[in-house]
Amino acid sequence: MKPRYTVIIFCLILASAVVSSLGSYGRAKQRIVEDMDQALQLTLAAKQDLWLTPDTIRDYRSHLHIGALRRVSFIGYDMAYSGLCTDARSRRINGREATYRSYAACSPLVVLSVSNQRLPAFLWAAVLLWGAFAVHQFRRQRPLAAAVQLPSVGTLSYDARRDLFLGQCAEPVHLTPMQSQLMKLFFQADANRLSKQTICDCLWPKKPDASDTLYTLVRRLKPIVEQHSNLQIVSDRGKAYQLTVRESAG
Repeated sequence: MKPRYTVIIFCLILASAVVSSLGSYGRAKQRIVEDMDQALQLTLAAKQDLWLTPDTIRDYRSHLHIGALRRVSFIGYDMAYSGLCTDARSRRINGREATYRSYAACSPLVVLSVSNQRLPAFLWAAVLLWGAFAVHQFRRQRPLAAAVQLPSVGTLSYDARRDLFLGQCAEPVHLTPMQSQLMKLFFQADANRLSKQTICDCLWPKKPDASDTLYTLVRRLKPIVEQHSNLQIVSDRGKAYQLTVRESAG
């Protein structure tokens, strides 16, 4: 797999993990506020006065469904608060009125403990595994690219750092992965000559008879080579192929 594809896939998995985590975190905050609000309504419905007492807070906490909130959430009169809180709810008794809210002094860890992190955890594990795979690929490909320093043939050369062939004007020659592999075999072979069997064994080791596939590959590669260099691929009675300089190029 090419390095850029490895990076693209890593970024996609990472973005999915971040979006999933933030979504789960946001839904958990909403659940907390909804639980606080229902507990607040039940508490106010049972009150006979407007005063808040320790018993009021105990009653309020007993109505909470989320256990983690019972130690950090409380009921109070309406006031400005930067943390999690419910909408204000008013109560009128004997012509007097008071407005209340329920609050939660919970840390992000408490919110995380409430959230469903199964999917985010799976995605973050995938991020770590793919990241390790990407690092392994980069380390493996770097020495290989440095080792495969192929000589130029005619006006065609190979840039190992970028893993591509360059034509007579140093322009990139766009080849398919299979075409590129075949050209590398030509560059490495003695006299740039390869037997048909050698090519088939290298490119299609598990295919019993790759003659037709090889013929198609060479047929499509020939015009590309001739367009970008002074080379040509010639057939030796169908038994071998050779990369040679065209006579007309002189």
